[in-house]
Amino acid sequence: MSENIKLRIDIEAAKALIQWKAQFADEVCERAKELAIQSDQPDYVTLLHYKQAAEIALQSLSNTIRNGDTTDAERNAA
Repeated sequence: MSENIKLRIDIEAAKALIQWKAQFADEVCERAKELAIQSDQPDYVTLLHYKQAAEIALQSLSNTIRNGDTTDAERNAA
């Protein structure tokens, strides 16, 4: 896409993207911490924990997008 092309984005679409990004990031961080706590080094979060957490968060985000449920994400973003 050319950098000179101006693109308009619907405000609801922009809000949804912000909410989805926040939901994904928050869930990855929280799940990674939980996975670390359950491991043999509970005070050490690894890349593997983040990868595993991201897979779980992707499923959750996919459900949110599919169901159109952004109410929790809206509250978290506020």
